[in-house]
Amino acid sequence: MIYKTIGKKIQKAREEAGLSQEELASRLGYTQAALSNYELGKRRLYLANIEQIARELNKPLSFFLEESPITAHEIQKEIKDEIQAEIIQLLSELPIEEKKNILEYIKWRRDRLT
Repeated sequence: MIYKTIGKKIQKAREEAGLSQEELASRLGYTQAALSNYELGKRRLYLANIEQIARELNKPLSFFLEESPITAHEIQKEIKDEIQAEIIQLLSELPIEEKKNILEYIKWRRDRLT
């Protein structure tokens, strides 16, 4: 969990700096894939890595290491994203006719709610 939190902060700081993953990775001497894995929390970050990233992004080390309160909006967004990902996964496993039926139902349901 800690790696995902730090990874999200790296992504946020990188985007605030107006850098792509490729640009930041190049500056750090990393591959774009390695930086992507850091941002996704899939790869272990050592303190030396975080210090290097902090220097490059002009952020204090504490920006990446201190816990920040999670807002209700962030929690709702994460839950929404997880639900959407699960729906997409399940839909991908269905035959085309079933997908069409579900699409028709969703449209019908949307029209009834508006």
